[in-house]
Amino acid sequence: MTEHKIDITGKICPFCLLLIKKKLAKIDEGDNLIVTCDHPPAAIDTIPYAMKKIGYPVESKKIESGVWELKITKS
Repeated sequence: MTEHKIDITGKICPFCLLLIKKKLAKIDEGDNLIVTCDHPPAAIDTIPYAMKKIGYPVESKKIESGVWELKITKS
């Protein structure tokens, strides 16, 4: 299992989700993608909902004011 990172701070939906989907397509099953995001709708709703819908577990935590870290496991 490898951990990959992507920083999408400064990006807004739908670009956040598109960038994540592109990155997930390039990593192996079982790998984790760590996403740093500062767009609240993407971090709280859009990304977690989309990942759960396709069956990828996702954990979200606020790491500082206005910044979230999401951990997506490709399964």
